[in-house]
Amino acid sequence: MGRHNRVFSIILVPPGGGKPRSLRFGKKQMLFAATAAGILVVLLVVSLTVLGRMGRFSIAIARLKSENTKLREERQKLALLEDELGRLRVLEGKLAALLGVEKKNVRGLTVSPASVFTQELTEQRASGGNAPTLWPVRGRVSRGFSNEPGGHKGIDIAVRGETPVRAAGNGLVEVAGQDAVFGNMVIVNHGSGISTLYGHNSKLSVTRGDSVKKGQTIAYSGSSGNSTAPHLHFEITRNGKQVDPLTFLSEQ
Repeated sequence: MGRHNRVFSIILVPPGGGKPRSLRFGKKQMLFAATAAGILVVLLVVSLTVLGRMGRFSIAIARLKSENTKLREERQKLALLEDELGRLRVLEGKLAALLGVEKKNVRGLTVSPASVFTQELTEQRASGGNAPTLWPVRGRVSRGFSNEPGGHKGIDIAVRGETPVRAAGNGLVEVAGQDAVFGNMVIVNHGSGISTLYGHNSKLSVTRGDSVKKGQTIAYSGSSGNSTAPHLHFEITRNGKQVDPLTFLSEQ
């Protein structure tokens, strides 16, 4: 048998002692089998490497999702704190008004002494319609009122930008201007210790001291101040304390 005609034989012996069988392979067949085995080994190594990397990526993605959730929670807490800061600023201006002091409010806004509003509010009470019962915009409440400490002290109503914002009741514009938290903001004094706040507007159509009627357009919705999407932040304050606007709103 020549050198180049070498044949390799594999003898298979059955476990029960049956007749042995012989398998013969040529040199080319053995080289092919060895090559195929090598390729399979390489593919196995590559597959294990890829699976290992995918496992590490999955762990990293899970960690990033967890961190993102924590950041989102911290951001929500920060937004609540900023809301509270904005309310404290507004309250400071109202206290100054009650004391009869011309007090600088947020970003240069001024709140006039209470005596400026007394006569007009008295006249409006006689005509009725002061209670803020009209929905300022028509939309879905995307965030409700919370009476918990540090909670959301108003409601957010999701609307498209430039939607007309209406006065919820007759009153006198006490604040109209820009605020760090609520952006372009309007506060209407309805008398009897009740006021309404309209925040995150794109622009205002009233100025401080204006007398407004229920349903009158006082602003246009937007996303100014601490906001990520167009909506209206609406609050009702009664005797210095925020109350759930849904307990007042009854007219569309």
